[in-house]
Amino acid sequence: MTGYMDEAGYVDMKEYWYHANRLRKRIDRKIHEIHMLRQRAEGINGCGNDNMPKTASPDPHKIDGTVFKIIALEKEIQDAQGEFDGLIYEMEQCINKVEDDDARDLLQKRYLEFLPWTEIMTEMGYSRSHVFRLHNKAVESIKSWDLMGLENT
Repeated sequence: MTGYMDEAGYVDMKEYWYHANRLRKRIDRKIHEIHMLRQRAEGINGCGNDNMPKTASPDPHKIDGTVFKIIALEKEIQDAQGEFDGLIYEMEQCINKVEDDDARDLLQKRYLEFLPWTEIMTEMGYSRSHVFRLHNKAVESIKSWDLMGLENT
């Protein structure tokens, strides 16, 4: 968790959330890009499902380039997924130490499931002010721990 500590040595939940959310979106974009490249490659190969005439001999270099792009993107996804999984694991360890069940549920919904506040309010059946009070209470309980000990668990 050392990358997500504020100047006082506490977990910076907001910074963690932004970073993990950016990673999640980056992974999704790369998966979408691979999907588009595969569709394009099918068109290059003449395997598309449309009724358009196909070229007699597709350019093999174009296909090779597409395959190399897909392989590179898959490696980038794998790296980003590893970083994302590490963040989720660390945050999960942190959240699981919260004793209050409602506060722990709220943190899981926000920081592990990435739900928007409105959905959390609806799922939990709490008002906006109560959800934010509960969130602040949970974050304060996290700040009260010896986080150096957390890193060794």
